[in-house]
Amino acid sequence: MGVRKYRGQIVCDKWWPDGSRTIRVCGNRTQAKQLLDRINASIADGTWQKLKEQLKLRDRGTLTLKEFSKTYIEEYAKVRNKKKSWLRKQTSLNALNPFMGRVKLEAITPSHLHNYVRHRKLKGLSDASINRELATIKHLLTYAVDTGLIESNAVEKFRNLKEEQKQRPRFSDEEIQSVIDAVSPDCRPIFIFIRETGCRREEALSLQHWQVHEESETVVFSEDTKSRKYRYAPLTEAALEAVNALPSIGGCPYVFYNLKSQDRWHDCRKPWERARAKVGLPELQVKDLRRHFAIDLAENGANMHDIQQVLGHASVATTERHYAQFSPVHSVKKILRVLQGGKATEPEEETKRKQGEKVLRKVR
Repeated sequence: MGVRKYRGQIVCDKWWPDGSRTIRVCGNRTQAKQLLDRINASIADGTWQKLKEQLKLRDRGTLTLKEFSKTYIEEYAKVRNKKKSWLRKQTSLNALNPFMGRVKLEAITPSHLHNYVRHRKLKGLSDASINRELATIKHLLTYAVDTGLIESNAVEKFRNLKEEQKQRPRFSDEEIQSVIDAVSPDCRPIFIFIRETGCRREEALSLQHWQVHEESETVVFSEDTKSRKYRYAPLTEAALEAVNALPSIGGCPYVFYNLKSQDRWHDCRKPWERARAKVGLPELQVKDLRRHFAIDLAENGANMHDIQQVLGHASVATTERHYAQFSPVHSVKKILRVLQGGKATEPEEETKRKQGEKVLRKVR
């Protein structure tokens, strides 16, 4: 029993607690040993019946993408991802299954994905949306490999589409301030705080008093962060004023709360939408406050890695690509100084650099 050689092939031979037996041909001794370890572990923790059924389905070769989709969402996505993320994966699978839901997992090849991409392009879907769907099926198949349902993921290295980078309009300080001023006073501090710290909307809405450190002028974001990692950001005077705009009330740990319910805001979209429509800037989004924060720091000389840390990006490349883009006028002025015999770091530039570092002095 166990790992042995049978008729020139390496097999994993194991008896189950119910008296049944599994004999599986493996590619080599390492794979056979890994399978044996999985079986022994499932017997030890009482989940062997589930593993046995998975191996049966694999042996029959009948498990299709549609059949495994529910298992993937219930046993992986809902357990490891936030609700917004697993709902997005569910949406992707809802699009994938009508096209290739009947295809067996082991039979899915790059050819299937090429045909799927062509199908979605004809439907007018954007490259970014198609890439999210491709990412879902590639990860689903990787999970199927991890659980032992298939030997390998044939589409793991399938190339994503090259997404077009579209530049959003650059809004001035005055335009942003005009919209914030038009927001109703009960939730205006939320948007002031987002503008001053560069945080995400959900991070501001879930902010609790213990996360604010007024003595060191810092705030720690550890609740509802996108990466699920904590990070620190500096608090300007305006940010501190926003934090203290509403008095603390018993039973409510949140900094920003709805005056009527005396609980946290769950969605503050409508006040913002009404305000931007009122001042004639319907295209100004809340996420533009975060982008404006990053660009302002970059143009004033803040180190790119410091900006990455404050924004909470896993890679500085993300910061550079999406948030810390210099304005065309800013870049042209720097080049003009060089052409006129100056340096890229004239005294004015050096002053701005020091100002940017001063803003982030509490982060490191």
